[in-house]
Formats: sequence, structure tokens, C-alpha cells
Amino acid sequence: MTTEMRFPLTILALVAAMMISPTSAFNQDVVSQPKWQVGLSGGIAQYHGDISIKSWTSKFSGETKLAFGAFARHHFNGKAGLGIGFQRAGLFGAKPLKSDGVTAFDLQYKGNINQFYLHSYLNFSNFFFGEAERAFNFYGTLGIGFIQWQGDLTKISDGSLVTNNSNAAAQNLKTNGASFPVSIGASFNIAPSMNLFVEAGMMNALTDEVDFFRDGYQYDIITTAQVGLSYQFGGGGKKVQKIRNPEQITRWEPETPISVIEYEIYNDPPVKKVIRDTIPQLQLPAKEMQQAVQSFPPFEFRVQIYAKTTRAAIGDKIYRNVTFEYPIIENTYNGLYRYSTGSFKTYAEAESYARTMQSRGIYDAFVVAYSNNERISITSEMKNRK
Repeated sequence: MTTEMRFPLTILALVAAMMISPTSAFNQDVVSQPKWQVGLSGGIAQYHGDISIKSWTSKFSGETKLAFGAFARHHFNGKAGLGIGFQRAGLFGAKPLKSDGVTAFDLQYKGNINQFYLHSYLNFSNFFFGEAERAFNFYGTLGIGFIQWQGDLTKISDGSLVTNNSNAAAQNLKTNGASFPVSIGASFNIAPSMNLFVEAGMMNALTDEVDFFRDGYQYDIITTAQVGLSYQFGGGGKKVQKIRNPEQITRWEPETPISVIEYEIYNDPPVKKVIRDTIPQLQLPAKEMQQAVQSFPPFEFRVQIYAKTTRAAIGDKIYRNVTFEYPIIENTYNGLYRYSTGSFKTYAEAESYARTMQSRGIYDAFVVAYSNNERISITSEMKNRK
């Protein structure tokens, strides 16, 4: 492996290690995923090619130049996006001796390069750990671009010109070509809609002529390390849940797929209502009384689809593209609005409908039980009722 390739691979390894570490998060409610993002960045660039023998670290002794860039990106969701970008970087490399360290090479190259590119974007944090608005995210980009370069290839000993843009065509050398840009980075939310990001990039020129010299390297490479600011706008995309602090996890509203669960998320005791009015007892024959009891069971199973501290417009703004076979029922307790649907006599029927809801995109649908429109706990006897 060449020295020039070790730096990008080292950065990739560091990012992979850091991705498994915990990240800090906000303590707020459900928010809309921004649809657009624009950003500016600046930093350093290093050229790796034929007129270069230094490693990435040793290039700081004179072969590191400035770089800056800009991008605009559309986010399809919290995981992926597509955008355009521009990158400009300075280039410099010197090679006084050949690889044997004895034979004179006596060449240096100085110039700059411009890149216009399309790129795809992937948020690693949301892709691997579920969509949520985090204060700290890892991401990567991959794209294809068009590059143009200007520079002078000169002799180190006397500074005489060997090749530049004016005579490159006469020597059958290119001054533009295709590129394959890739980057990895980390972003930090410093204000609502504003992110600070650090990014390591690699601009792979699909040519060996950026330095106006053809030698052992099949492709010339420019690496960059930059810091920048980005702004997000155009909310109204998919709504995601901000991760909460551990002490508030009991009020978190899950948005990631889960199986039908058998425990109670909100284990509230049933509230007994005091009947103030005296109602005459209904007198029915024994046979009719038994039929009435069988027709109206003391409890029913439903499928809970949503819960929130404020009233929600289920079917209108929330789950508006989901088909429901049964009416949506709203219940409140201690300021919490719960929304359930269906009325089933057996647990198996309710569980089957919960899975149907999950297949339609309501991933956290689960079975609940109600008696007289009050939430009750599900016992093993209730689950075994036929």
C-alpha cells in the first residue's frame, strides 16, 4: 500500500471506531427533517502524484496548500441525499531525486485545481442506529465530477519552465478530465438549522496528467481536510424523534420498527368512576341476562397506533397515507393522548391487526386492552380467551 493511500484509510478506520461511541443529544419534541442544506468550508489540500515523494505528514513542511469548497444538497429523508458541489485546491509537489535516492529528477509542480461534482450523501448515524435528530452525526459522500487544473512544471535547479497550460496540448497532455470524489465527515449542531462540520476528502483524478508528467502513478490524487458551516432549511419532510435524556426515556415516542410487545408502555391503573345518579337496575330473565353478558364482554382488545402529550390529527396530518378499517379512538389520561383502533374479542385477532398496521408503516403499533373505555393491563387469562 502506498503512503498516499494510508491517510484516507486511516481516517475511515477512525470514523468507524468513533461511530460505536455514544453521542450527545437534545431534549426536545418531534421535529421535521429539513429538506435542503447548503454549506461553505475551508482547509488544507495535499497533492499526491508523480512529482511527489513525501508522506502525508511530511508534506506539512512545504507541500500543503489551501483549499475551500461549497455545496448544496437535497435530503430525501434523514438518511440519504443528493447534491452538487464545487472544490478549489492548491497543488504543490517537489521531487529532487528519483526513488533510488541518488539519480537526479529535478522537478517541481505548482498549480491549482477546480472541481465541479455531483454527489450522493449518506448519514451513517441514522442509517445504522435509526432516524433521529442528533447533536452529533457521522456521514459520507460519494460522487463523480469534472476537474480543470492550471500549473507550472519547472526544474528545481534553475526554475526553468518545462510544461504549463500553454504548451500542454502540444505535448498531448490534458488540462481537464473526470474525477471520483469521496469524503467522510462529522457534523455538530450548534444552533437550530446550523451545523459545524469537519470533513476529510479525497479527489481522485481519473488521469495521470494533473502535474503534466506521466510516470508510475495511474491516477493523481488530491486529499483535503476542511472545516465548515452548513445551513438547513425547507422543513416539512419526514418527522423524526429527538433522542431524549435517560431520565425522560419513559415519555419517548418510538419511531423505529419493533415487534408486537406484550408489556404496557404506559402502565396506568384503571380509574374508577363514581356514579352519582341512581339508575334503576335492569331486570332481565336469567336466560336473556346470560345472552347479554355473552354479547357484551367486560373488556376488548384494541391496537394502539400513537401517543403524545398534545392532541394529534391522526389520518389527517399523521398517517394520512395509511388505510384504517376501523375508527380511530382517542383516550386521555394525565394529559397524555392515546390513539387506538379496532375492537377485538381475542388477543390473536388484535395481534394480527397490529402486524397489519406495522406492515403499513406504523412500526410501533401494539395490542392494548380497554374496559368501559378505560385502559387496563393484559393478563394471561385475557390473552387465552377464545
